[in-house]
Amino acid sequence: MKKLLFIAALCCLSFASANAQQVFNRILTKAQGIAQDKTMDLEKRKVATFEVDALNYMAMKTREVNPDAKVIELDRQALAMYEFVNMFLDEITRANKKKDRLEVVRIFKETSVYYVRFHDTDKEMVMSYYDNPKFITQFSLDTDWEKALAEVKRVMTLVKSHNHKDYR
Repeated sequence: MKKLLFIAALCCLSFASANAQQVFNRILTKAQGIAQDKTMDLEKRKVATFEVDALNYMAMKTREVNPDAKVIELDRQALAMYEFVNMFLDEITRANKKKDRLEVVRIFKETSVYYVRFHDTDKEMVMSYYDNPKFITQFSLDTDWEKALAEVKRVMTLVKSHNHKDYR
């Protein structure tokens, strides 16, 4: 697990130092590669499929809502989405009890719905993963990932401080 966290941290550092729109493109390319690799674990491919869909949705809606948006905005949102998903997976893995895992799922799902970015009225598309039991990443696509990430960091810190003996 520590090796996985170290690799994730290295990825984040390489993403953070990338040039304009390289962050978005790198995350998208990596997710597409995993999603299409039939040799990969099915759950990893499903997570990557969510990431591809979330990134494509994000790019489409950003161009639609604000065609003059700065490239850095898309990069920041993409990196925040990537960190949000990875933090979610880390927290699910760390939670020892079923009730703790369910609480992690609830926190991340609710946060993804609460921090709306585009206010898209196409709820079928926006919520296509939300209640889909085939995917662990049951999040809204219409999420302000920077705000959602900040919130789950805050909430998970509180949860861990109150339940530190039981949580892990």
